[in-house]
Amino acid sequence: MEGIKMGAFLTIAVVLIGVYAVIKAVRKRKLPSNNYTPFDDITNGKVDKDN
Repeated sequence: MEGIKMGAFLTIAVVLIGVYAVIKAVRKRKLPSNNYTPFDDITNGKVDKDN
């Protein structure tokens, strides 16, 4: 019984997070930028190459 309650809670939490993201995107009338790549930081010198 405890596993069912926790599973339902997690499912509801994931759905609410998704709904929040959709509402936020609709309010701004724009989707988040998809153009970022880690290569951008490397070419701009923002990544420490010693690590």
